[in-house]
Amino acid sequence: MASQIGDTRAAVRNRAPIYEALSPWLSPGTRVLEIGSGQGVHARYITERRPDIAWQMSETSAGMAALCDRLSREPITTQPAPITLDVRQAWPAGQYTMIFGANIAHIMPMTGVRALFHHGAAVLEAGGHLCLYGPFFDTRQTAGAGNQRFDAALRARDPAMGLRTRQTLDALAGAAGLVPAACQIMPRDNRLLIWSKR
Repeated sequence: MASQIGDTRAAVRNRAPIYEALSPWLSPGTRVLEIGSGQGVHARYITERRPDIAWQMSETSAGMAALCDRLSREPITTQPAPITLDVRQAWPAGQYTMIFGANIAHIMPMTGVRALFHHGAAVLEAGGHLCLYGPFFDTRQTAGAGNQRFDAALRARDPAMGLRTRQTLDALAGAAGLVPAACQIMPRDNRLLIWSKR
């Protein structure tokens, strides 16, 4: 529970800058599939400001109870009910304009990250965007001390976790038919990475 509280605090702290960075990519009628919605912080904040977009929340089976509990106390009545989604298994039918995930790539094992790009590209409409927010390494730059410590702590907790490099993600994106569209510097040594479907 403590980690969930910490994750929620981080989401609340980051929601405004994430919204500002995503705004230029959110056209009227945008259909967003959020991977790992946590307790719905980003869904609530963004759709309150952009009621013209559709935001589909999703969570793993392990995280769904906490999300549904929060929504039972603070409903988001203008958006569809959250769905259970393991990125390595079947994805929902239909096409989305955007897939968004905050602080998920370093928590997933690499099999999950690969599946995220592979399955995500399949459900993105042409010209759609896959957007990931969080801390990332770049092989062309010296990593900040904070991200190095965070990466070491993650790998000590679970060797399958860890910060991913932009170059690794670009390669996965390219294999899935996505091309880099943006890399925006965000507060606290985070980035918003965006790939577009050809």
